[in-house]
Amino acid sequence: MNLGLRANQADPWGLRLRSFTPGRQRWDVQAIVARPFLAQPLEDALLKHPGVQCAKVNPTSGRVLILYSPIGPRLFAGKLIKDTLEEIVALGGYPGGRAKKEPNPLYEVLQRSLPSKGQLAIPLLVSGLHFLVRFVEGLFVISTIKTGGDKLTEGKAGQKQGKSLLFVGGMGLLLNSLDGWLRYHRVRLWQRVGQQTQQNLRAQLIARIEKQDPVFFDARSTGNLMNLLNQDTKRIGEFVGRGGEQIVDNVLVLVVYGTMMLATSPTLTLMAAVPVVLLLLPSRLLRNTIAKSYARRDELNDKFSQMLENNLAGIIDVKSFTAEEREIRRISGGGEELTEAHSAAAAVSSLESAMGRVIYSTGFAMTAAYGGQLVAEGTLDQESYVRLVYMFPRILDALASLEVLTRMYHEAVSSAERILPVLDALPLITSGPVRVNRNEVRGEVVFENVSFGYRPEVNVLNNVSFRLQSGETLGIIGRTGSGKSTLLRLLMRFYEVGEGRILIDGQDIRELDLQDLRSAVSLVSQDVYLFQGTVRDNVAYGRPEASETEIVEAMTEAEAKELLSTIPGGLNAEVGERGRKLSGGQKQRIAIARALLKDAPVLALDEVTSHLDYETEAAVKRSIREVSTEKSVIMVAHRLALVRNADKIIVLDSGRIREEGRHEELVAMGGIYASLWQLQTGAGSDFE
Repeated sequence: MNLGLRANQADPWGLRLRSFTPGRQRWDVQAIVARPFLAQPLEDALLKHPGVQCAKVNPTSGRVLILYSPIGPRLFAGKLIKDTLEEIVALGGYPGGRAKKEPNPLYEVLQRSLPSKGQLAIPLLVSGLHFLVRFVEGLFVISTIKTGGDKLTEGKAGQKQGKSLLFVGGMGLLLNSLDGWLRYHRVRLWQRVGQQTQQNLRAQLIARIEKQDPVFFDARSTGNLMNLLNQDTKRIGEFVGRGGEQIVDNVLVLVVYGTMMLATSPTLTLMAAVPVVLLLLPSRLLRNTIAKSYARRDELNDKFSQMLENNLAGIIDVKSFTAEEREIRRISGGGEELTEAHSAAAAVSSLESAMGRVIYSTGFAMTAAYGGQLVAEGTLDQESYVRLVYMFPRILDALASLEVLTRMYHEAVSSAERILPVLDALPLITSGPVRVNRNEVRGEVVFENVSFGYRPEVNVLNNVSFRLQSGETLGIIGRTGSGKSTLLRLLMRFYEVGEGRILIDGQDIRELDLQDLRSAVSLVSQDVYLFQGTVRDNVAYGRPEASETEIVEAMTEAEAKELLSTIPGGLNAEVGERGRKLSGGQKQRIAIARALLKDAPVLALDEVTSHLDYETEAAVKRSIREVSTEKSVIMVAHRLALVRNADKIIVLDSGRIREEGRHEELVAMGGIYASLWQLQTGAGSDFE
């Protein structure tokens, strides 16, 4: 089977790892570009491989996406793709050398997002009625021209002619009014269908994205997801709304007027049909080039959106480093690159359109010349000639609109190719079958020989084991990058452990219902995030039904009550995007209040005092001691004073527990903890 692959002894398939996160790999495979007979069997084979949960192979872009379970044997995707391709080529592809027809991504997306048949029936009916009115209007015009010509030829005039003109004027006004009224409703109804399609698709995307694991977001930029939700859904909605309207109208024009032309003059109609068939050639010849140009444009659009988002989110740092001019050059360069990609895509689309116009214009000129010859020879009568002259421009208009339809189609296909992997994406972390009532959770947390790495070749945690009894407080300290925050992420099942297991009240968390598990743990992250809205909205985010009294009590426990008097508006004060209207300490206290109001049996705190002054930190420490009498508390901290009174402290270093015990015991050991304590307090072994 000769595939025309470049001879490259090292890598004849053009394999390149594009991105990797646990359970998710993206590869570029040059060998499958424009080769669906390789891409489809590769996808089928990957889906059958043990551990692979989802596989998407795109012969247009040459990209392969593999989702697999991060638990169990490691998946060497590159070798798997290479071996599978070699086997496919050795067997000649599919049996008989024929590949299954690749499904159209746009068709798959439309199947999921189009409104119901009942909602589509009304615009289809109105389109049919509108065409019928225009058809009758056309016949009326042809009849008027013929009748008027006959009267002029016979020399008839007088009172009857005046009545005839009045009738013609009245019928013309009626038909034009109906035409305008139906055109308005046709456009309005199809626009509604397009907007509903966009909304259906956008809602499905949002639902799918919200249910993904952090691994999914590690592999995708915010700009990419925003473009999917806004631009790509809009393109598909426009194709359904504007494109659907034009397709229905053009099909009716071509079928009805084409049939009438065929009945009037079969020879002339068949001659006119030749360029119509040839019009398919440009689209066929340029299909892959157009697809690649639109794919590159969309990729650069994502990149540019991410540039803008990073710049605006970090505008304070940009100004503090006086990097405005550098950022202007960087973003302008990205904008120019995006403009060039848009121009390249438009150029290919315009070339396709120009080729179509040349083909059609040539055919039309030949057809017109031949029709004139038939009239001169008397083979074609004048009445038929008038009918053909009226109908042929309508067919020409319908074919001319193919340019717009083709552009919308290619854009919609490109968007569908980007949307489908997200619609088909499955969370790697699935909910367990065991339901638990949060009020019945005691809060005993056990890590048993837990190992984990964000990348298979590098472990962040190695054989970590500890036990936190119900109602106890555990302090976790260690140098930056030692894996402290990772422990909390694993407890919340944001990521799956590589080896070992984590238990709450003796139950493996992988067996627990995911919502129940996360409801049982209140997490305050190191990087505090506040949502656009008010102070009240953010504090009550975990319990929207909480009363104002409960909200104020939580803020009091978090030493945030004075914010109600110092911030104009109190609970109703707007915090701004990501809480920009508040200081770091204010945001952190609101985040603590939010976690306390959730009232989960396990409280996980990740560097919660890093933005607080010493006075507020001391107050927060008192609050934590008060709530810890009823909850199990896990505190990750750099400041050892925060964990000094914990029931147990573990010291992480390079992903391993190096020391474990109470504050006094660890200081007496003279190890890592003792040296950190001395550095922070200068107190040596004095730990009073």
